[in-house]
Amino acid sequence: MQGQGTRRRAGLVALLGAVAVASVGEAMIVVAVPWFVLETTGSVARTGFVVAVASVGAGLAGFAAGPLVDRVGFKAMAVASYLLGGAAAGAVPLLHAAGRLDFAALLGLVLMASLLDIPGVAAVSGLVPSLARSAGVPLERANALLSGVRQISQLCGPTLGGLAVVLVGSAGVLLVDAAACGLAALVVALGVPAAAGRPGTAGTEGYAARLCSGLRTLRQHPLLRALTASSSAFNGLDSGFSGVVLVTYAYQYLGSAAHLGVLLTAFGAGTAAGLFGYAAVGHRFGRRRTYLTAGCCAGLLIAPLAALPPLPVAAGLLAVLGAVAAPVAPVRATALQCAVPYGRYGRVVTAVDALALTAVPLGSSLAVVLVAGLGLRPTVLLIAAAYLAVVAACAAAPAFHRLDESRKLTIIDKL
Repeated sequence: MQGQGTRRRAGLVALLGAVAVASVGEAMIVVAVPWFVLETTGSVARTGFVVAVASVGAGLAGFAAGPLVDRVGFKAMAVASYLLGGAAAGAVPLLHAAGRLDFAALLGLVLMASLLDIPGVAAVSGLVPSLARSAGVPLERANALLSGVRQISQLCGPTLGGLAVVLVGSAGVLLVDAAACGLAALVVALGVPAAAGRPGTAGTEGYAARLCSGLRTLRQHPLLRALTASSSAFNGLDSGFSGVVLVTYAYQYLGSAAHLGVLLTAFGAGTAAGLFGYAAVGHRFGRRRTYLTAGCCAGLLIAPLAALPPLPVAAGLLAVLGAVAAPVAPVRATALQCAVPYGRYGRVVTAVDALALTAVPLGSSLAVVLVAGLGLRPTVLLIAAAYLAVVAACAAAPAFHRLDESRKLTIIDKL
């Protein structure tokens, strides 16, 4: 019986392992790519341009590739995403060593490395319900474990990337990422059952019509529309808080970039602890109550930072904030897996993620304007109030009562 249980869990364990390996590699190149561009071009402006193009390109390509996820299937898209990202990352140092890497080629390869990021994430998410069912694991737990693995990898990856740049150079880190992505693709290809990645119906619609159907589904489905709006709002607030407020706080009041690292590490560690805690007991609680409580606590815990406390107090607040806000991501993933109509999961989820991604630069830009115009303390209070306003809107929206409907229905029940 124990051996049978191990076999049933093998697919889910393989997926979590693949995501862990790939996420570490991807987090390492967050450091390696800007450093490599700066080393090879000597231009800060070109470095920023490459990073910006990769970010915008990932969002646009992610949305456009949504129908491919539904057409080729979750497993095939996950493998393709890892292979393309790894191949592009590995080609950068190889072409540079051969003397064939001009700026245009570098820009193209960096963009190529991120083209299937959003479809790949959607495909991995689409694999979870079937694997969780086979393993006898609650869907909330499986999604929380997936988010927790990513969080741990992203917490460790930049530090490892910085150390690796010192030891083997930025080109070596890119090769390490290529190997990590290749290993992740191999693990998914061999370890995830084919049935978990069955594609949806191809249909007779043209590609553009299938692409538009994802947006039409979002517009017509109240819960999906509400989840998209709240996810975009939270993304914008998160980017303004972490990317502008915390940086300004560390620079102006704590006086050290190392202190910023302490704050971000405390938040990341708290988030990881919250995700694994939710994985243990989260399925026992209602999704709507969990989603609203997490968002409300986030707003209430941000507000005390307006007092600009000393580093230990701020780090403690951020650790608690990360822990209590952590369930938002797995609840959202579970809701999408249960609510998206059959055969449209890829195009709908990539549309949700692409739309939520557009809120990141908007939130950061607004936070910059607020800090410059009002100061840091009022900006912190406004962000806290905005979190609470979003939660209040979610609580008042009738669509959010559907979060707890059909708790056992997922996309695999429609296959």
